[in-house]
Amino acid sequence: MPKRVIVAPLNWGLGHATRCIPVITNFLKHGAEVIIASNGNSLTLLQKQFPELQSFQLPGFNPSYPAQGNMAGAMLRQLPKFIFQIEKEKATIAGIVKKTKADVVISDNRYGVRTSAAKNIFISHQLNIQVPEQLKHYHKLINNWQAKYINRFDECWVPDTGTASNLAGNLVNTDKIKIPLYFAGILSPKKPTERTEKKYDIVIILSGPEPQRSILEGILIEQLSGSNLNTLMIRGRISDPQQMPQRGNIEFINYADSNSIAQILHKETIVIARSGYSTIMDLVQMKCKSILIPTPGQTEQEYLAKYLSNKNFIVTQSQNEFNLSAALQKIGTIQEMTFDTEDRLSPLVERVLKN
Repeated sequence: MPKRVIVAPLNWGLGHATRCIPVITNFLKHGAEVIIASNGNSLTLLQKQFPELQSFQLPGFNPSYPAQGNMAGAMLRQLPKFIFQIEKEKATIAGIVKKTKADVVISDNRYGVRTSAAKNIFISHQLNIQVPEQLKHYHKLINNWQAKYINRFDECWVPDTGTASNLAGNLVNTDKIKIPLYFAGILSPKKPTERTEKKYDIVIILSGPEPQRSILEGILIEQLSGSNLNTLMIRGRISDPQQMPQRGNIEFINYADSNSIAQILHKETIVIARSGYSTIMDLVQMKCKSILIPTPGQTEQEYLAKYLSNKNFIVTQSQNEFNLSAALQKIGTIQEMTFDTEDRLSPLVERVLKN
């Protein structure tokens, strides 16, 4: 009888869901029965990608995000709500495992998605949470708190190379994780497609929480309107049925799946996106030059943008000071992102299904 595997990504932007696509695909390829569990847009995305799979609703955290100010501080103030959410997740996943008789539960950054009735795997690239300067005295406390929850799982999979030149930099450097830790490689569903002709000069891939998604959308529309750059904006609004009409040189679509984006991109197309980790993994696979704009106050994205910019792999600017002309002038000076894309996921999947 094939093993049953629950895959449960966090609903925080779309990145956790998209990087679970190769995880699900790999388990299916190896004969497992996969069940999806999530909420919001993450659940919708995976249901669209795998309509044949059984899926379940998990409780949603629904944090509030500041239009201005520090995001880390806003998250700290919501910590009691977050802890309560973890307990709700534990109760819900226990019921789903009992109903489905699942053998393995894979949680992508959901601290409460684990149960004593199955093998529990935690996926994260952020084992060393970065904090802003004004909260630096809480760095150790925050990471001790996170490690306490991760160490309750059976093992941890890190979507990175595990080599000296890794993709996440210091985000994966920690001595606090005591459970077995495995590097799963670059987890991206996107594969480069050789296109003979370039349709778009710029493809914008928006994602992440409101109101910052809409703020960036407005900035980019204003600066691109009237330019001679053929532009496609993928708005990251997966559940929005209302399509935005074309504005001059800018076309809009609310959502595109991984295969569609891979076919849209040409090797000379410039991508503008957030510096989210899953987006960066996609860009490594697609070998596209990119301009990355961190979500204001999101320290992980700010760190990744600086880390990759220092290696001369990307162009980055802050959202508040974004200048498209200046960014485009720099784009010709950057190098291709060269990271090890060896398949490290398949051996992990095979080991889990054999044990």
